[in-house]
Formats: sequence, structure tokens, C-alpha cells
Amino acid sequence: MIIGTVVNASGLAQARLMAGSVKRQMPDAKVLVCLVEESPVGPLPDIDWIFTARQISGYIGFHDFDRYIFKFNSLQCGAAMKGQLLTYLLEAFPAEEHIVYLDPEMYVFKPFDEIEHMLSYYDVVLTPHHLEPSDAWDCTREIGTLQDGTFHSGLVAVKNSWEGRNFADWWMKIIAGDFGGQPNGIFTDQPYLNFAPAFFNTGILRHPGYNLAFWNLHENGRQLFRAGDEYCLTNHTPLRCANFSNFLGLLDSCIDTYTPHDGTYRQMWNEYQQNWAWLSLQHPALPWSYDYFYSGEKIADETKLRYRAAKIDHLVEANPFTLSNHSDF
Repeated sequence: MIIGTVVNASGLAQARLMAGSVKRQMPDAKVLVCLVEESPVGPLPDIDWIFTARQISGYIGFHDFDRYIFKFNSLQCGAAMKGQLLTYLLEAFPAEEHIVYLDPEMYVFKPFDEIEHMLSYYDVVLTPHHLEPSDAWDCTREIGTLQDGTFHSGLVAVKNSWEGRNFADWWMKIIAGDFGGQPNGIFTDQPYLNFAPAFFNTGILRHPGYNLAFWNLHENGRQLFRAGDEYCLTNHTPLRCANFSNFLGLLDSCIDTYTPHDGTYRQMWNEYQQNWAWLSLQHPALPWSYDYFYSGEKIADETKLRYRAAKIDHLVEANPFTLSNHSDF
């Protein structure tokens, strides 16, 4: 099994935490990091390979990298490169039967036995954001999930098969954003996964121990407790992996809302933050390479939006990084 992730330089600390957890639970797994920066970095513990996004794009024949990445901001770069990374892993490692994409915020607590089993029958395995419906009078979560996508793109498993490669190629192309009607926001890759069960031989992983995160802490089947040295969920279900995304402080808020009198999740989150803080000293937050024109001028968000719209309507021949915020597209 190869596990891949996408980060910019400021996310390397979390990528190392994820990679270390993988190696402890699945020593035979290999970890590859796609770094969305111009400059590469040297070898890092627990990470087998580090390639820049430009290198990966070039390998799969996607040579218009500058025009592609210019449209996205630093938060969107991970969503932009997931399909490309999966395509690369399936092509570059033909002997590897199972490929898994994991967000860098993921932390692995147990081997992915269920994923390995499901990939014996399916070519793609997805995990839903929610496993339990809301009360009939409150459908706000369902409405929000329709906008962000039913399945979470932070864990996508693919078999190295004809069908699996077709899925990766389809996902890579459809999230490129070169057409009208592209979803807005940060999670522009997720809504398209709604179609995967209809288009491809896709299995839905309903094991509650995968993808424990702020968006499903309210579910009855995901109550967390500690059994000895291990974390378990309701009915002694083993916790396989947790997503420690704290986007807009939502993890802190949901812990306070749904587990205010139970310190288990807070303890787990605090332990993660302590390790993250220690590694962040070695990988401090840095400006993103692709947030600047070659002149050093900061690219305005409005400029990225104008360029994206112009690229849909007509071909923009110049390398956008050679231009400025005052350029006409």
C-alpha cells in the first residue's frame, strides 16, 4: 500500500505526524508527499518520497502547470492536486495494488484492514461525512453536505486497476476548474465524488472508526472512549483514523458542544497539538510560492478569480506569473 498526501511547506509538520502514524500502524506501507511549492525539500523521517507538484504534473503529461495552479489559493492547492497525485501514484507504481490518499491532518490509530478487504471487491472506496441522518426537523447538516459533498475527499482509496485508473483520471480532469459552473469555496474536489458510485465500481466504507472529525462528533456511533492504550468508539468499535482539521476553529467548537463533560476527545486532540507544535518548530509557516508573481507582487484573490473566469472563456497565452494584478486577461 502507498499512502499519498498533498501539502504546501506550512503543512509539512502535519504531514510528518500523519506519516509517523502510518509507519507505526502499517510498517510496510510507503508514504509519498506531493509538495505544492517551487523549491523541493530534503528527506524527512517516515516519508519515503517527496516530490513537488510540478514534478508530478510533468510525469503524468500535465505540462501546463503554471496556468493550472495560478487559479487556486494556498488552501485550495490540496484539493487541486489530489486527482493528479492519485493518477501519478497509479502510473508510477504499477506493482502497488492499493493506493490511498490521506489528508495531512489525518492520524492513523489502527491498520486499514477494512479498506484492504473492500479493495478486493471494489476499485474505489469512499468514506461518507455522515453515517447517521439528522432528526427530521433539522436537515441543516444534510443541506451543508450537499454543498460540500457527501463523501470526504480526505480519505480516498483506489485499486491499481483499469477502473481505478479511470476514476483517478476522471477526478483529476473534472476538478481542474477549466469550465463554467465549478463549485466555489475550498473543497472544490469533493462534490464530484457524489457521482463516483454511479460512474465507477465504488464501495462505501461505513465503518465509524474511519474519518472521525468535527463534522460527525454528534453521531451516537462515534462516542469516543479509551480502553487501555487504545481509543475505541461506541460498541468497542476500533478507531482507525481521525481527521484533526480545525478549520475555522470548528473542531474546538464541536468538542465543546458535543463532548463537554467527557475529556477523552479533548485529551486526544491536546496530545496531537503538542506533537504538532513540536514539529512546527522545524517546519514554520512560510509564504506560499504560488501566491506571488515572479516580480514579487502578491497575487490578489480577485486576480485569481478574474484569471479563472478568463481561462474558461478563452485561451490566456501568457504565463500568468509573469503578469501583475493590473493585467487584463
